[in-house]
Amino acid sequence: MSLMPDEPIESARPVNDWQVLRRKPLDRLKQHPQAKLVVVQGPAGFGKTMLLRQYCDHRSELGDAVAWVRMESHTAETALFLRQLCIAVRQLAGESTATPPRAYSVDDIAHALRQVKGRGVIVVDNYEHGAGAGLDAALMQLTRLLPDGVQICIGTRVLPGAQLSRRLLDGHTLLIGHDDLRFGPAETSEFFRELGALAPADVQEIHDRTDGWPAALQCFRLCVSRGRNPRSVAFSGKGVTPELIDFLASEVFEDLSPQLQSLLLELSVPEKISPALVEHITGSREGRAQLAEIERAGLFLMHTDLERHWFRFHNLFRHFLLARLRTESSDQELRQRYSRVAQWYAEHGLRELAIQHHLNAGELDAAAQLLDGIIARLVAEERLGLIERYADQFPAEILLRHEQLASDAIIAYGFRRSFDKANRLIDARQRLWQNAAPGQRPPPGLHDHARLFVLAAQDRIETMGEVALEAMQRLDEQHGSLYAVALNARSMYLIGRGEHEEARTLMQRARPLHDRDGHLFGRAYEEAIYSMTLSQQGRVGDAVRGLTAALRHTEEGMAGTGSAGSVIAAYLAEGYYEQNRLEDAQTLIHDYASLAEQQAIVDPLAVILLTQSRIAHLRGDEVEAEEVLERLLYLGYRHSFERLVSYARAEYVRQATLSGDLDKAERRLREFDPEHDRVNRDELIFHAGETEARTITQARYLIYTGRHTSARVLLQSQIREAKLSRRRRRELKLTLLLAISLNAENKVNAARRCLLEALELGSQREFVRAFIDERQPALRLMREVRSSMTQLPYLPQRDRLIADLDHLLRQAGAIATAGNTASGLAREFDPALVDTLTEREKKLLRHVANGLSNKDLADRLSVSINTVKWHLRNIFEKLQINNRVQAIAIARHLGLID
Repeated sequence: MSLMPDEPIESARPVNDWQVLRRKPLDRLKQHPQAKLVVVQGPAGFGKTMLLRQYCDHRSELGDAVAWVRMESHTAETALFLRQLCIAVRQLAGESTATPPRAYSVDDIAHALRQVKGRGVIVVDNYEHGAGAGLDAALMQLTRLLPDGVQICIGTRVLPGAQLSRRLLDGHTLLIGHDDLRFGPAETSEFFRELGALAPADVQEIHDRTDGWPAALQCFRLCVSRGRNPRSVAFSGKGVTPELIDFLASEVFEDLSPQLQSLLLELSVPEKISPALVEHITGSREGRAQLAEIERAGLFLMHTDLERHWFRFHNLFRHFLLARLRTESSDQELRQRYSRVAQWYAEHGLRELAIQHHLNAGELDAAAQLLDGIIARLVAEERLGLIERYADQFPAEILLRHEQLASDAIIAYGFRRSFDKANRLIDARQRLWQNAAPGQRPPPGLHDHARLFVLAAQDRIETMGEVALEAMQRLDEQHGSLYAVALNARSMYLIGRGEHEEARTLMQRARPLHDRDGHLFGRAYEEAIYSMTLSQQGRVGDAVRGLTAALRHTEEGMAGTGSAGSVIAAYLAEGYYEQNRLEDAQTLIHDYASLAEQQAIVDPLAVILLTQSRIAHLRGDEVEAEEVLERLLYLGYRHSFERLVSYARAEYVRQATLSGDLDKAERRLREFDPEHDRVNRDELIFHAGETEARTITQARYLIYTGRHTSARVLLQSQIREAKLSRRRRRELKLTLLLAISLNAENKVNAARRCLLEALELGSQREFVRAFIDERQPALRLMREVRSSMTQLPYLPQRDRLIADLDHLLRQAGAIATAGNTASGLAREFDPALVDTLTEREKKLLRHVANGLSNKDLADRLSVSINTVKWHLRNIFEKLQINNRVQAIAIARHLGLID
């Protein structure tokens, strides 16, 4: 990556005489300075960087601050991107841009953004090198944090993932696509205007032949400028392809002097070059002049920062040069060239570039030595993809010469779900240690550390619990985070068994060890595991508060979008869902779901996707709800995660049953088959399945199909077990379903007693969706109990129970406030509730108050009717109302409409 300097870009000028001002796409950019996010997307050679530079020239002339971050293949990791982006933002704010000793986080960038005064633009070029769940999540968060007047522009070959693609539909994102980047006929004519030898018909034929592809047009221009006949140059083959570029580049290359040809081939070896590196390679003292000559000649060389310190060849041209170099050099000569570049990079502190060039040179030991020196930092920054790419290029025997390198490679493989690679390396290391002399073996228990990560990622929880216990017997506090990881793993196992107190004790011992070693990754997992004990014991509010603080702590100290962050976000999103804070849950899901799919362990992965599906189901979007469950099934089958498959199939049954489609529920239940499902019969119960897949799905279906006796037998046995293991959350759900079943058979007193027991288990309004997700059967029973409260004046805690019931019914939209009429509601309405609405929701409320139907709203906002219903439900819940009449009364009372 590279960064623009503090000085503004020089005034608009052609960088080279062969560049054309891209007026049409540039005008589109100029017309949308308010867009928070701009995506310039097109294949290689379409002039994305040129257009963005011209736009930056324009913004700089207006006095706006400009910063530039470039993704490169060797550094395309979220942590480094955040570091460079934060430096860029601090530059916009006029702050020091000295590189810190640690990685920057999303929280750091948010702080820097608050210091930005005036307007600015940040360019992220070559985004495709780092495109993925982590980077998408980071940008999703950052675009929400951008102050007015600050814009992020992305240059990329591929469209971003689903998260960023959704932003293209929200009116705050501008897309400049490859069709916008093609040269039009007029631009092509201007491009060839100075070449008088070409007739208009020739120019038109070249335009048609290249379909306006900028890179191909430049090759034609270079060929024609050197006296070549355009018809004899490149009218062979069909279509605009990389082969055409190779052919054209060859024609360009052949017309150059032997000295310039040799220089180009030499300079194609490094991924990026500077004047000093040119002088190191060539032995000359004219590095800057040589680069300037190549750039002026239009030979696809461009600088990557405004200081003009670092340069690179366009990927297409570099690909051609490297292919040519391989044909003209022996393997030994090529390795020597890579070795010289690697040594220079290493000497100048560019170790990651040096590693790859040492690998290209076949110098595996030198590469491993460098990697061993930085791999702890790469793990801390969660750059697991880079570790895996490096590790794949080493034979096992070289990795095993470096203990830290081997351990961290195993961890990276595990969390990237490359289990075969991880286990092969574990087995190879085990054989090596068994054959080693006693004095050469590592300390006992040290090898368990990496293995625990892999077992957790494979969801082999019972084995993980056993290995963790063995490691705890071999290690102690002096081993710091190694010991703490074993405590975490054992705690996870104990939670599955319902042994919450012992699990909490172990985690309390682990926390200071993680803090002492600065092991934020382990601390984040410890916080997530701790929250499970709280939630299972009915303390959802405490779990949400702890997770909120943990996510903040993680974002302050880490990249914030790493797998540890996604684990915390998964449980926090589910906690928000339980509290009926659906927008907050949705925000976390948008930011972290893709990353959790990529490398989170099974339980949080299931939690976040199940929550996403349930929210979609609530707003009536059955297509999205099923798509998410299909994704859960796919991941389960792909990685042999039986729990994912079981949870997904149970959720299919749940949603069909709650929707009243009992035929579909029956079909889905046969696929689920809880009687023979191994996960359903497992002694270990985890957060994702404790209130659904384990018995509850089946019991609900039995109730809906009228088989109440069977349902109650099932529920009562499970309630006893939940009481013994102190799983209050599970007990609440089971007891509520028992109450619904009793009420359906007109066993009114028993049903009401069960409901009151469930309310006691969810005291202090800890639970909302656990009750109201059961829909009309639960709401009917709650209304009946609420109305009977006046007849029970001596009921203990009567007033609190009335308040709890009113709260649940209000959250479900079953009551509004004490006022029964719209006018009465308006008079008693708390105006502060309006502040909880987003600007988009306030606008929608005005439209509703002016009489627009759901269809009219959908047409006006260019969204589906289901999306409109989803927004209306959120508005009604926030305002504590139940219908449009009440909404109109409130809007008129507050002066939102005449």
